[in-house]
Amino acid sequence: MDLTFLPTSGGDVLWFPGEVDTSVTSSCGTASTATAASTGTPGATPGAAPAATGTTNTKFAIVSQLVFKTRETLFLRYTYDFTQTQGNINAQQGFVLTGGVFGKTATGTQGTVKWASTGININTSLTAAQEIATFQVDVDLIGTYVAGNTTTNNTTCFTLDNVNCTAQSSTTTTTCFTSNNQTCLVASTNSTSTQVVIRGNLKCNAPNVVQQ
Repeated sequence: MDLTFLPTSGGDVLWFPGEVDTSVTSSCGTASTATAASTGTPGATPGAAPAATGTTNTKFAIVSQLVFKTRETLFLRYTYDFTQTQGNINAQQGFVLTGGVFGKTATGTQGTVKWASTGININTSLTAAQEIATFQVDVDLIGTYVAGNTTTNNTTCFTLDNVNCTAQSSTTTTTCFTSNNQTCLVASTNSTSTQVVIRGNLKCNAPNVVQQ
């Protein structure tokens, strides 16, 4: 359960325990259906009862907001496919790491999340969004931060273009991370920004979430 913060251009390596504080992290995240596949076929033999039919969801959009015991907050968005052992983080709103011993805000849209053969504790038959009670994953994230930028209070907002926040409506099903409830956080392109790699193992257990 350790995370390592590695400036790729040199400098100090920042290590901190990746232990999630369950007293302030009410859920390990939410999972929303991305794709679905029908299973089962009607009975082909005359007089036979139809075979069971149903839907197995294969891909889920995962959004997690995790607070660690050392007070870092990690916002993480990625795609989970239970037929695979790893997935990419979201290309528009991948991750935000802020606070704690880091004391700055790093953002990025490149990286992978690995869950191996154990998968993530999700009910694949549900089509509605569901909370995640537990998971254990390995992360390998690439992002940037600007030296001198201090920690910001981040949350999520609805967006149509992954740039600007907007009011919720029937057409706004996408959310992004924001620090001002007006614009989405994106990876810094500032010439003074420092590229970083964040690697480690994340384990979350939210005892108050009832498995669906």
